[in-house]
Amino acid sequence: MFSPQIHIAFNCEEEERITKPIIDNPPNKLYLFTAFIKRTQQKDINMHFYERNIKTLKKEIPLLKIITKEIDYTEYIEIIQELSKIIKYEREENPNCKIFINVSTGSKMASIASTEASRLWDCQIYYVHSSEYKPNGEGPRHKGEFFIFEPITFPIEKPKEIYIRILKLIDSLIKEKYQDKIYDKKKEKFIYLKNLIYKLEAEKYIELVSKHEEPGSFKSALYMKSRNFLEPLVKELKYIKISDDRRNKKVFLTSIGIEILKIFKFLI
Repeated sequence: MFSPQIHIAFNCEEEERITKPIIDNPPNKLYLFTAFIKRTQQKDINMHFYERNIKTLKKEIPLLKIITKEIDYTEYIEIIQELSKIIKYEREENPNCKIFINVSTGSKMASIASTEASRLWDCQIYYVHSSEYKPNGEGPRHKGEFFIFEPITFPIEKPKEIYIRILKLIDSLIKEKYQDKIYDKKKEKFIYLKNLIYKLEAEKYIELVSKHEEPGSFKSALYMKSRNFLEPLVKELKYIKISDDRRNKKVFLTSIGIEILKIFKFLI
C-alpha cells in the first residue's frame, strides 16, 4: 500500500491504530507528535501509550528513525505550520519522497489541519478504523481487526509565490510603521498605498521598461504596473483591502491575509 518513506502520526489513546500501518508498511522515518496545550499548560496525558508504541515500533522496525515533536493539538495554524516545515524539509532532502499522514490519531483539530496540509502540499492521508471500538475502560479504544482507508482529497490551488512575498512585504512595512509607537489598538493597522508602490519598485517587483522624465508620468506608470500584483491580492485572494480614499489610500491586511501569513511563515 505504501512506499517506504515518511509517516506522520499524533500520539493518542491508541496502540495498533498508530503502530499497525507503520509496521505493515515500514517507512524510513516517523514523525510522532505529542500534545501540549498552551492555554492550560497541559502535557500529553497519553504518554504511557507513546512509550508503549515507541517500544513496539523499535522492536518491529529496529532501523526506523523516530522524531518526536511537541505540538498544541488545539492550534489549527500551528499544526499546519509544523506539518509544512516537515514536508518542505523532507522534499528538499529527497524530492521524490512520499509522505503519509495518519488522520485517525491525535485530536479532531489535528485531523482537520492534517487533511488541509495534505491538500496544500499534495501528501497522502490515511484513516485507520477497527472491528472493535471501546471508548470506555482501560487500554486502547480500537481493537480487533484493523482496516486502513485512503480518502480521496482534492488539492488546494496554492497562491503564487510572488503574492505571498508581496503579502510578507506589506506585513513587514506595517510592523515597521508601528514599531515602538503608541497607537489606538482598536483601529486597524495600515500603510499608505503610495509607500507600498515605491517599495515594490525599490525591491524590483515593479520595473518600468521605458523612461519617464515627468514625475507625474513616472508615478502613474508605477501605479498602473502595481495593479498587476495588488488587484489579485484584493479581488481574487482577498488577502488585503485598499481604502476608497481619493487621496492617500490605505492598505490593510485582511483576516484571511493574516492567516495565510501564518501558514506560509516558514516556507517562503
